[in-house]
Amino acid sequence: MVTGETTPSTACWWITWVKSSSSPISEMSASSTEKDLYAVLGASPSESTEELRHRYQQLVLKCHPDRLSGQDSSEAEVGLRKFLEVDAAWKILSDENKRRDYDLQRRALDLKQDWPVDSTVLLEDMTWNNGERLYTYCCRCGGAFIIDEEEVQEETQRSALQEEEMPGAQSRGVIVCCDTCSLSVCVTWTELPHS
Repeated sequence: MVTGETTPSTACWWITWVKSSSSPISEMSASSTEKDLYAVLGASPSESTEELRHRYQQLVLKCHPDRLSGQDSSEAEVGLRKFLEVDAAWKILSDENKRRDYDLQRRALDLKQDWPVDSTVLLEDMTWNNGERLYTYCCRCGGAFIIDEEEVQEETQRSALQEEEMPGAQSRGVIVCCDTCSLSVCVTWTELPHS
């Protein structure tokens, strides 16, 4: 049940958790250059503020503390962390000046990488070829960025191990080069759409 009102017990639980936790809001601010805030919202940098707002609203409805209050504490805690992460990402991306600064930081970080990345692509936005078990994305030159299912699964497992060792590590991603030209993209994902 989702309502516009917050019950006193839910509000107290949420406030208590935020006060007793290791400040996920400040962690998000400190690591906003490490985490891809667009990926947190399941969006791409080219989306408009209205499109980002729509994605934000959908995610907030799924993981709002009021909605998760009846679940066990570990599920509620995971949901609350996701809610705070989504909310913090939205606070940066909804403000035109903060978003511009964040985009400049992302671009500066991309330029410092060992391999130049021309853009970030969500795995969910790539075309799935079930017969060949791979994802493709068209390049502006007419070629394609191709990543196979095995590589995605290997990176997912590697990232899961890294996450266990260092909680809050960067989201999953792989640099993929075009099969025709010299452009490259960073393909990111939060969960696998195909198994």
